[in-house]
Amino acid sequence: MRIISDTDFLSSFLKIERLELVKDLFKEENLYIPIAVLGEIAKTDLITDLLDRKWIIVKRINYDDLREMESVETFKNLGSGEKECLVLCKQFRDSMLLISDNKAREIANKNNIAVLNISAFLLACKDVELLNSEDIATIIHDLKDKDYYEFSEEERSRLIV
Repeated sequence: MRIISDTDFLSSFLKIERLELVKDLFKEENLYIPIAVLGEIAKTDLITDLLDRKWIIVKRINYDDLREMESVETFKNLGSGEKECLVLCKQFRDSMLLISDNKAREIANKNNIAVLNISAFLLACKDVELLNSEDIATIIHDLKDKDYYEFSEEERSRLIV
């Protein structure tokens, strides 16, 4: 399985210095990102931290596949990183997309692309006992503090109980 990350997920976990959880959960050697995601991260101070992680692999997408997907109206409204992540997932077939954008997740589901947002990812980490409730409470706090990421009350109660 190939794990692919969009900018929102990637930057959130880089900010709280917990990106290794991706490797730990999926037991995969690499995390893949498309060029557009690299470009979006390059606009931030997280780029050095990203480039220091040799296990993150930047992949070029097939632009014919991108043009084909752009025939779908809802796809056109996504950001370039989200678009390229979806195209990369279609190219790899056996992949998991880490992404938080609701519209992109809907498109992924319609295209039979497996997705996890931050909440589902943390829940999966808890289910396999990679994280306990205390760890998750710390991550929730750190995401709010360093990334202004908010969880709903329902998400918080499912994660911390």
